[in-house]
Amino acid sequence: MKNILVAIDTCEAITIASPIMARTLELAGAFSSKVWILHVVPPSRQPPFNVDAKALRQEVAAEFHHEHEFLQHLAQCLRDRDVAASALLVKGATTKTILKEAGRLDIDLIILGCHRHGLLYGALMDATEEGLLGNCSRPLMFIPEPE
Repeated sequence: MKNILVAIDTCEAITIASPIMARTLELAGAFSSKVWILHVVPPSRQPPFNVDAKALRQEVAAEFHHEHEFLQHLAQCLRDRDVAASALLVKGATTKTILKEAGRLDIDLIILGCHRHGLLYGALMDATEEGLLGNCSRPLMFIPEPE
């Protein structure tokens, strides 16, 4: 297992000690794997008519900058533990982007955090987990996220 992709859905709740990162670190160390940390940013939607477009662009740019710095810090934490790691912040549809990046990087394992939602949520939302299960030919590992 040479390449591991860990998909992070939110930057605020993840640390190097989070279950998803702890398991990634364990596997990468055991197999001498390179870790790719991926955070997918959904495509922009049309701003509401009462919001200044310039102010919105500045706010979005500031958020992207913060997320990029966070991902770089997380990758550095892995490198500090002797694991080769790179971070990617990519804009696109979540499931399609994860699949595209997994193919481009020749990923051997995709690790994702899984959420516990009720049936109503699953019926109304396009869940990344289910989209990957139905469309991914690569091994997937789901790590339950703390509630």
